[in-house]
Amino acid sequence: MLMNDCEYLAVLEQVKAEVASARTRARAALLREGSVHYWRVGRMLNERVEWGNRFIDSLARDLRLAYPGISGYSERNLRYMARFAATYPDLEILQQAVAELPWGHNIVLMTRVPDAAEREWYATQAVENGWSRAVLAIQVDTRLYQR
Repeated sequence: MLMNDCEYLAVLEQVKAEVASARTRARAALLREGSVHYWRVGRMLNERVEWGNRFIDSLARDLRLAYPGISGYSERNLRYMARFAATYPDLEILQQAVAELPWGHNIVLMTRVPDAAEREWYATQAVENGWSRAVLAIQVDTRLYQR
């Protein structure tokens, strides 16, 4: 049986749609797992807050030595992880839009939006509308939620 051009093009479009869908699902899973990972690290840090700031500095240095090719474990980012775990004290982040956002978006939300309901609104809007971090920051700075 020979294929015709129309059938081939139809299959090509179906496969392309499946590839796009799989990539979207994979990205969402990666973002969710990254959020959970950062939350877990943050929780560990918060459980040892009495060890002081030098603990985080030492941890960042030792992580850089242990994983020289991996970024994301600077002193500053470890402090953001601790703040992330404190901001979302339960592993509720799995059910929230915040778990679908890139880490930079979450930093914007944690540092600029103190109200939990407002933070969740911005996270949902960012996911639904595909906002970049810069667009999210502009929306927060111009107080879109209040408008």
